[in-house]
Amino acid sequence: MNKIKVLTYSLIVLVIFNISMIVFFKIIKPRDCGGNFRNGPRKMIIEKLHFNEDQQKQLEASIEMHIEKVKSFEKQIQQTKENLYAQLSQPKVDIKAKDSLINVLGDIQKQIETSRFNHFKKIREICNTPEQKEDFKELTVELSKMFSHRRMSSIKDNQKK
Repeated sequence: MNKIKVLTYSLIVLVIFNISMIVFFKIIKPRDCGGNFRNGPRKMIIEKLHFNEDQQKQLEASIEMHIEKVKSFEKQIQQTKENLYAQLSQPKVDIKAKDSLINVLGDIQKQIETSRFNHFKKIREICNTPEQKEDFKELTVELSKMFSHRRMSSIKDNQKK
């Protein structure tokens, strides 16, 4: 093979590779983009509820507190799961310890859901006009779908790993 054929084939391969990358990052990858998710609900809440600057500040404060709580719970979940799966390295699994750790995981998840519920309750309290309160009712349906979809996506992602 001469140099021109090698360069031509290399060019064709590179073009196909570049097109594949563009398709992947423009079409497939945006669904998994975690950074976008955090701003998505925040932006949606502000737009749908027509929050003024003061309300936006209250929302930001509530979100930051909520994020810190959830991060703390997630750390507890991680540590508890490490303890749970450490049971598998034992010659004989301690059934009581296993059940206890699974119950702890359930309790932490319950605390997370309670925290989320209270967070949205605070958002409802930020609404100070009848229109905002009515818009909040519609928003809760959208947010519940968004968060349950995110949860299912993260479960699927974890199963792939």
